[in-house]
Amino acid sequence: MYAARGSRRWRTHPLRRKVDVLEARLWLLVAVLALMCASSIGVAQGWAAFDREASVAAEQRADRHLVRATVLRDATSPSPWTDESGRSPRVPVPARWVTPTGGEGTGKVLVAPGTERGERTRLWLDSRGTITSAPLEHHDVWAEALLEGGSGAAVAIGAGALAGFGVRMACNRRRATLWESEWSRVEPEWSRRT
Repeated sequence: MYAARGSRRWRTHPLRRKVDVLEARLWLLVAVLALMCASSIGVAQGWAAFDREASVAAEQRADRHLVRATVLRDATSPSPWTDESGRSPRVPVPARWVTPTGGEGTGKVLVAPGTERGERTRLWLDSRGTITSAPLEHHDVWAEALLEGGSGAAVAIGAGALAGFGVRMACNRRRATLWESEWSRVEPEWSRRT
């Protein structure tokens, strides 16, 4: 009941101008269009990113293999100084491992400081036998999809905000023009009274 009474008051307000009503309607139209576009763009871009990242993760899982490597030399002892994250940096040490094809591989692997000779560590190898990173996890795929979908939606919302700003500027220019023409009509009468 109050909303109906409030809207009736808006329609019959003595200071209401046509440009004010037009601006309110255009703002509503821009907001609805921006929300519709943002949601559709965000979903479309998110699903495309999800499909792309899921195929990359599947390729990586098919190509990469987890092996156990034996550390061949003691790693340097942990430093009392750490970086801003509070973790000690990992140090490279020589290691030996058996490749998925049955051959033997050697190379430098990153281990925690203080790792002793003979300890075992895990590492990922690709199909050529070179050390690589772990394949993408399911949560990595979802994170990328959400990030890209959210950024697409944010761009659409930003475009809607710019359109709303343009509506406001155009309506303000129109109000200034109307005020100037009204003032030129009223000012001669008003200035004679003073």
